[in-house]
Amino acid sequence: MKMLKHTLIIFICSLSFSIAAQESDYVVVKIYEPINKSGEIVIAYGNDKSESIPIEKLNSDHHEHNSNKLVDVFNRLKEEGYELKTSASSAHGNPASILHVDTFVFGRKD
Repeated sequence: MKMLKHTLIIFICSLSFSIAAQESDYVVVKIYEPINKSGEIVIAYGNDKSESIPIEKLNSDHHEHNSNKLVDVFNRLKEEGYELKTSASSAHGNPASILHVDTFVFGRKD
């Protein structure tokens, strides 16, 4: 039940960021890293366009792998004319089921 509640909260947040992205030249990148299963990087471009990149679960064996995937996303957005505008991070759950979420908002360079 708790996992369903967390998934619903994440979905609502993603939807709100997607709606905001549709109205401007912004891209929202969210990283979902659960401690007990694989996660994903979600890139929302707006206008119902998004992509998902699978990543490994949150533990020290996978930090380098997941970080390299994120750097690849950031470099690609930079090449497409975007720059980082803001970011936020949060963690939810207990020690056995932590979900770490990072959010990065990119906007077109002026």
